[in-house]
Amino acid sequence: MSALSRGMIHRVLVVDDDIDWLMLLERRLAKEGYIVETAASLPEAEEIIASFNPHLVLLDINVNGNDGRQLCWKLKHSSATVAVKVVLMSGYDCSTARATLFGADAVLAKPIPLEFLLFSLQQQLAPSSSQSLRTT
Repeated sequence: MSALSRGMIHRVLVVDDDIDWLMLLERRLAKEGYIVETAASLPEAEEIIASFNPHLVLLDINVNGNDGRQLCWKLKHSSATVAVKVVLMSGYDCSTARATLFGADAVLAKPIPLEFLLFSLQQQLAPSSSQSLRTT
């Protein structure tokens, strides 16, 4: 079920240094009814977060050699962004325990099938979504 068919429009920020992956996700999420912004670096992501106010940040753990978990920690420890859902993605280290320390709401292992990613985002953005950490 798309975001449009659920009657809700959510803002999603996708942060990854793989431009092809960013473009693919931007197109697919927009098609599903999400309002999407993308960032290819952590500083760019921080700027966008300040003005875009996303409901969810889909964040690669390794962005141009920088640790995306640090941005996750910042978001979860700021009163302005503590409610933002953060889903970490990684092709390398997908440790649920370590991600928990940074406040991640979920962790997804790359490569991520698009249908599973969409399902995971829907679960995180559902009104009854708990803060439980899910790993795949």
